Amino acid sequence: MSVPRPTLWTVGCGALLLIAACAGLLAWLLLRTGPLVERLISDTNALEGASHPRPAHVSPSTPGTFAQAIKPLLPELRALPEPETNSVPTPKEDDNGAAWARWYQKQEQLREQCLAVASGKAPLETVPAPCLAALETHRNVMGRVLAATHAETGGLPSGANSLNRSDSLQSGGMGAIARVVHLAALEVWELLSRGHPVEAMNTCLDALALSRELALGGGLYGSKLSAQSQEIVYPSCAAALDAVPLGRKREALEQLSRLQRGFPPPSRLLREESVFLQLRTFGPDFLPLEALSRLPPAAKTLVHGGGGWFFFTSRVGHPLVRRYIWRRNVSLFDQMMAVADLPPDERQRAFARIDADHALLADYPGAVSARTFHRELAHLEPQHLRAVALATLVQVDITRTEQGRWPTTLPADATGLFSLQLVSAQEARLVPLNTEAAENTLSVTADER
Repeated sequence: MSVPRPTLWTVGCGALLLIAACAGLLAWLLLRTGPLVERLISDTNALEGASHPRPAHVSPSTPGTFAQAIKPLLPELRALPEPETNSVPTPKEDDNGAAWARWYQKQEQLREQCLAVASGKAPLETVPAPCLAALETHRNVMGRVLAATHAETGGLPSGANSLNRSDSLQSGGMGAIARVVHLAALEVWELLSRGHPVEAMNTCLDALALSRELALGGGLYGSKLSAQSQEIVYPSCAAALDAVPLGRKREALEQLSRLQRGFPPPSRLLREESVFLQLRTFGPDFLPLEALSRLPPAAKTLVHGGGGWFFFTSRVGHPLVRRYIWRRNVSLFDQMMAVADLPPDERQRAFARIDADHALLADYPGAVSARTFHRELAHLEPQHLRAVALATLVQVDITRTEQGRWPTTLPADATGLFSLQLVSAQEARLVPLNTEAAENTLSVTADER
């Protein structure tokens, strides 16, 4: 008895069913969100309670964490008013829009003038009176915030970390902490003008430490604020370091070394950024109520806010496609974190390859790009350059005082980054080799032997 052969139609149907089953399985694997939800909850809770060990720049340090020391001060920091212009009266509620526009314009001009003096772009003699009045009024709280940097462990408190950026843009949280660095820079110039270089240098080192704290748990946003704050205090700090006696310079060199060692690596910043973007982008639609109940308060606020600081367009599109975009983004971040700590040129090439591997739907709303994050990380590189410059300034000054002449070579950290240009027997300039970083040039004046 012969066995009937399957017809072509039967074989074709079987093949189609197999293909459909495989496609369905693949779609289920790509579009399910359960594992993504659980991972996001775990990562969010880990970030909210994370410790940030870093060398304290003073010895002995204060027991505890920066977060514990600064948290009671946050309400007072958020309430700190900006210096207010006295050239235009504050408009009344029923004044027209033109009056308010003039007032806001004057306020912005005053803010820029204060910042120009604090950052060394304008001499102290040109500082507007409201800026000095603000410094005088807020000197006490500034001192308490700077003292908080003496804590043995770093890290931002809940309410001022990477999950609280909407608050930070309203002059609270991280934004308020950054404003204290601006006040401290002005205080350094004031102390130098009154002939108190040691006090000025102590203030500047605390301000540098405060700018570093913004990067410890602040994600990319906090790290940008950290770099911007360091840039503002950098000229006054260089002047203070140049002015202090030799013995204090040696102590400062060790303190600067500790400050350099405390910054988080790019991979950690990207991990924090991944959590923030997932909560903001996909949390509103894909986190069930049970999952939300396991998130810290700041994360719940971020999700319920529908996208954080600004209107976010990633909710445009089909929900199933957006589920795939979520998984795609997580995969892209994982690959970026694995190579983020490479030297910048190597990282750029690696990130370009990652983008090529994730080209599918790369332009879809909510999809992230590795190249974008390379540019974000590149904005932080001048911070390292300035840190090296301050330490090199001190080392060059010490050598000049001890040997009676300027050194012919720079320390290893500065080799390939700076050149030392002699102006006279008493003055030299530390000049970046990269002409695009020329604004970071520092002057060094020889101490009396």
